[in-house]
Amino acid sequence: MDNSKVHFNLNLSEHGYIPSEEINTVIQLALYLEKPLLIEGPPGTGKTSLALSVAKSLNLDLIRIQCYEGIDSIQVIGEFNYKKQLLQLQKNHLDKSESEDIFSKEFFIPRPLYKSFTSPDRVVLLIDELDAADEEFTAFLLEALGEGQITIPEFGTIKSKKIPHVFLTSNKRQELPEALLRRCLYIYIDYPNKTREEEIVRYHCPVNDNLLNNLVRIVQEIRKLDLRKKPSISESIDWMKSLMMLKVDNITREVIDRTINVVIKHQEDINLVKENLSEIIQ
Repeated sequence: MDNSKVHFNLNLSEHGYIPSEEINTVIQLALYLEKPLLIEGPPGTGKTSLALSVAKSLNLDLIRIQCYEGIDSIQVIGEFNYKKQLLQLQKNHLDKSESEDIFSKEFFIPRPLYKSFTSPDRVVLLIDELDAADEEFTAFLLEALGEGQITIPEFGTIKSKKIPHVFLTSNKRQELPEALLRRCLYIYIDYPNKTREEEIVRYHCPVNDNLLNNLVRIVQEIRKLDLRKKPSISESIDWMKSLMMLKVDNITREVIDRTINVVIKHQEDINLVKENLSEIIQ
């Protein structure tokens, strides 16, 4: 393989995402191989942001499917406009003319998956939180992900005009089937280590090193607690922005009491953090 070809001009940092070398490499490979990329990891680690940044970096439109329990193929491929079909049937009856096919594309309401596969231009397709969907929906996606096509009984099989760059995210609430994993490249994104989180926060909030060091250290200590929801990277950034607005130079117990709601979003978690402040602040 000519390694010189395995390169896409990705400037993710210019679009708000600071990638590790591992992340940058797997993105390059997924784009080059035209394979879907499954991104797993805890909530708030930047999985969705990565796909958004790739779309911006490549200057491509992003089409998003937000998964949830009960989502089905109709909601991502499309459906026929029943009211429009009914009106056409009435018109055909009144005109006594040649009946118009009410199962043509004129009567079809396209949804994200259909749009991404019929777009004349390549797009980025984000299938977000796939682990929230039912097994039936995941199985339905196999044709699209593995063969680059979708099937609609009234239209037949529709091959993708330009295979979209597909990103799937999962919070690992349930295991995804092996058949889907075989069709994807894979990366697990965990909460960043202290050095990398400092780099990310610094990118968004240019601050003095002492305050940055303290904030990231405290956030990392908070994440060690048995919380209902651990602070995300974006919440670390929001907390830093809040401290900057309040002109805080040092993170004290009082400062945490006043601003903890920016980074912790459940009262039981707030109580747990306050109970452990001595160990957290050190």
